[in-house]
Amino acid sequence: MPKKQQKQWAFTMIELLVATTIIILLTTIGLVSFRQASVSSRNAKRKADLETMRQALTLYKQDNNYYAPSSSITFSGLVSSLYNGGYLSEATLVDPKNVTPYIYQAICSTVSGTTCVKVTLRTALEPDGTVYNVIAL
Repeated sequence: MPKKQQKQWAFTMIELLVATTIIILLTTIGLVSFRQASVSSRNAKRKADLETMRQALTLYKQDNNYYAPSSSITFSGLVSSLYNGGYLSEATLVDPKNVTPYIYQAICSTVSGTTCVKVTLRTALEPDGTVYNVIAL
């Protein structure tokens, strides 16, 4: 009498390919979402830093009646001036992406060529370089 063969259970090649495809799709979706969240959080940090600068500039203007002499209006000059005056708690603002000081612009509207009465702080946001402005009046 012949021996009864036992049936072995195994996955077919199609089942393995389907399972692998599903795992790859889920991983891709997760990575894209993580990248978008990272860009959004870095942009939020940049916007928050500019708003902090605007608030510090407003306090400085209330105490001194101007923002800065127009000849020295650079972003780094404003940061160091506000830090030395006690209006900012950090001496430099660090970019959240590459740990270097921000490359921001500070644009001054002047009165009589001596003092700033309006400062526009500007930066480019990720991923497309959209310009973001904050105005201190």
